[in-house]
Amino acid sequence: MTSHHPLVVAAAQAAGPCTPGQEQAWQTRVRALAVDLYVLGDVVGRDIQRLAQATRFPATLLGITVEESSTRGVLLLRNVSGELEQPIRTDRGDSETGAAMIERAKQLVGRRVLVYKEMEPLASNPRHKARVVAHLMDLGPETESIGEDEAKGYVLQAADGDKDAALAAWQEAELPERGPVSAAQVGRALVLLPGARSSARE
Repeated sequence: MTSHHPLVVAAAQAAGPCTPGQEQAWQTRVRALAVDLYVLGDVVGRDIQRLAQATRFPATLLGITVEESSTRGVLLLRNVSGELEQPIRTDRGDSETGAAMIERAKQLVGRRVLVYKEMEPLASNPRHKARVVAHLMDLGPETESIGEDEAKGYVLQAADGDKDAALAAWQEAELPERGPVSAAQVGRALVLLPGARSSARE
């Protein structure tokens, strides 16, 4: 039989000293904490297994939008080759893990990240899979600016060649007409495009 002694010790330490005369309440508190820690261990184990099976690649996070239909976040990434990555989504935003990832991605816009990607079968058709982000590791700020032509090319590409939509997004994001821009500035334009909420299927 597996010993849960270390778990009980950790729970007792988390509960703090027992006040004289409150032994029963203290024991109840320790039992509840021990159960919480046991459940947490299972959750962490599943998270680690998910990361171990994921594919990793470095990129710059340009922006994130949220799909209204699925509540998933859609990450807009620039890879090390200077190209826009195919969109990659978070878990559903109405789940704890999805909501946490969306908030984390928002904090990392304009920064270099290590993306842990997994391919998740679609519920509607398991033969098709979607690119889903399992984890984002912060690699620090993106210090290199993006040239004017390259940045405008990203926005035009994301707009599927629609020059009017690309121009409207660029102007609405208040980007300069000339000169280099930052990754965060490009991201502001990308999330304003009509197609920014498109599906992240591969």
